[in-house]
Amino acid sequence: GSVIPPGDNKFASLNTAVWSGGSFVYVPPGVHVEIPLQAYFRINTENMGQFERTLIIADEGSYVHYVEGCTAPIYQSDSLHSAVVEIIVKKNARVRYTTIQNWSNNVYNLVTKRATAAEGATMEWVDGNIGSKVTMKYPAIYLLGEHARGETLSIAFAGEGQHQDAGCKM
Repeated sequence: GSVIPPGDNKFASLNTAVWSGGSFVYVPPGVHVEIPLQAYFRINTENMGQFERTLIIADEGSYVHYVEGCTAPIYQSDSLHSAVVEIIVKKNARVRYTTIQNWSNNVYNLVTKRATAAEGATMEWVDGNIGSKVTMKYPAIYLLGEHARGETLSIAFAGEGQHQDAGCKM
């Protein structure tokens, strides 16, 4: 991808090599999508690797709110969720990306999420992390033009034996 190169990190490289499924959203110039778009990703079997990829392009002056949910039931063995999310927010556009991840305690949740915001653009990450064995997630926003804006709200909850390494980069 143009926002996250395949060699960015080992999990992005793995995702690039084996990804299957995900979402692609293009919002034309000036279009405001009034109802949030929704996607749901679920790990449905033991010892599974899930490698979805999401690409959102919000053209000039557009708006979209994308809501993603991720879950997995409790299995006897570990699974890996290694997603890549790339968002391109063009001039004076706005994207809100909301994630609620409710993983069982045997999922390794190692994802790469990054957005670029052009002149006058706004990118908003709303990130909720519940459960998992290990979560490592730092949604990032590259502010590429004057008056580009980024906001991140990240909430994580971990129980006994769980590790949450979450935050954001701007």
